[in-house]
Order: sequence, then structure tokens, then C-alpha cells
Amino acid sequence: MGLLETIIGFVLMGITLEVFWTSIFNYKKTKNPRLIGHTYLWMFLIYSVVPFIYIFVLNNLNSSIYLRSIIYMVSFYLLEFIFWYLIRKFVGVSPWDYSNYFIKIFGKKYKSNFLGLVCVEYAPIWYLYGVVGELYFLFLINL
Repeated sequence: MGLLETIIGFVLMGITLEVFWTSIFNYKKTKNPRLIGHTYLWMFLIYSVVPFIYIFVLNNLNSSIYLRSIIYMVSFYLLEFIFWYLIRKFVGVSPWDYSNYFIKIFGKKYKSNFLGLVCVEYAPIWYLYGVVGELYFLFLINL
């Protein structure tokens, strides 16, 4: 499959996973059985960049999947931060706002977000997405 088709595949997968994920969170908060999920048009841009992360890492690092997934996780955080920062700067608001995210450790509350644009709670998800996304990327380019 060509690069354009791979980008489209990542956009479609990302949007689908995001709507699924937000519907689960919405259900946990509201108990609404309609499972309402959502996304933003901005997400098309961010998901279209993800294949380039895989291309760069796979072409330049000959390491274990565990190390590559850490690199993917950090890359996804940087990508998310840069996009949200730029959107907030030019539009005035970011699609996601993590300002109210805190983590509790031994009964004490700690801020777990950076400028409200990224939060540490998603580290395991970004790590897992790195593993699954790499498999998906390899699947798409070998079609």
C-alpha cells in the first residue's frame, strides 16, 4: 500500500479508536447507554502525521519493540503537545483540555498535566498504541 493509503488508514483507525474511547468514558460518567463518543476535525491532521513517526523509527532504530514503543510514546506526547499548543495559540482553545487532571499518590494530589495539553495518565495507552500501531503500520505497507 502506498503512503497516502497508509495515512488514510491511520486517520480512519485513529478517529474510530477515539470515538470508541470517548464513548466508554462518557458512559462511565453519565451511564448513558447510547454510548455517545466524539472527536474533532483537528484529529485528522494529528493522525495523518503518525505514519511518519513509524517510518522514522523503523528506518533509523534497530532495537527491541519495547524501546521503540517508549520512543513512540514520547513521540506521541510531543506530537500531541505541539499540535494542541499551536491550535490553542492560533484558535484560542485546544480540542482537549487536561487542566483538571490530577493523580493521587499515597493520598496526596499532584498535577498530572503539562499546560493542560498533555497528561501522564495516557502514558500506558500511548505505549500500547506504539506497539499496536507499529503492527498496523507494517500490515498496511505490506498490503
